[in-house]
Amino acid sequence: MNNIFGYKVSHSQYPQMKIIETPRFILRPATLQDVHDIYEYLSQEKVVKYLPFKAHKTINDTKRFIKLFFINNYRQGKVGNYVIYHKNDKKVIGNAGINNIRPKSKEGEIAICINPKYWGNDYATELTVITLITGFELLDLDKLVALTYSENRYTPKSLNSLGFKYIKTYKPKKNLQVSHRFELTKSDYSQLKKEYLPKLVKGFY
Repeated sequence: MNNIFGYKVSHSQYPQMKIIETPRFILRPATLQDVHDIYEYLSQEKVVKYLPFKAHKTINDTKRFIKLFFINNYRQGKVGNYVIYHKNDKKVIGNAGINNIRPKSKEGEIAICINPKYWGNDYATELTVITLITGFELLDLDKLVALTYSENRYTPKSLNSLGFKYIKTYKPKKNLQVSHRFELTKSDYSQLKKEYLPKLVKGFY
């Protein structure tokens, strides 16, 4: 077991998917036992508004999603999203991580999706820090990318506070909103690690 910023890092059944435990959360690979918790938030229109699929109508929709989006990618050796297990509430409240890349990839896009019951707690900043650890400490990526939509006013603030730099804006296609690309490089992360992240992480305890 390793320890990064006081977070415990341990092995799972998938070698590329390390488990990360913080004072509030455990980020681990998804299982079919998580189906009811995942259905609770992916069945809501406001959660999937900018995702490439429709709100889940039945538990079976969520079972299929877990198999395709999580488990099949893990089995292919890809680094994908974790589920976010809330230790106090003893339930999965979302998913976060990197969108299905090979362990030898040098760039990854981060993703965070949280049950609306937990919006407004600024969990996104802590979960983004965990994704930075995954990308730069465990995978040795050169760059992490984040895409945000104009309606989401809070995510850019969190990204800016963590050193992500605005790169460009994409014009909307079909019914999508204007989206913005942010990037964080390995060298930017190295500076954060020295000057800012240790203090920030202490605030989450």
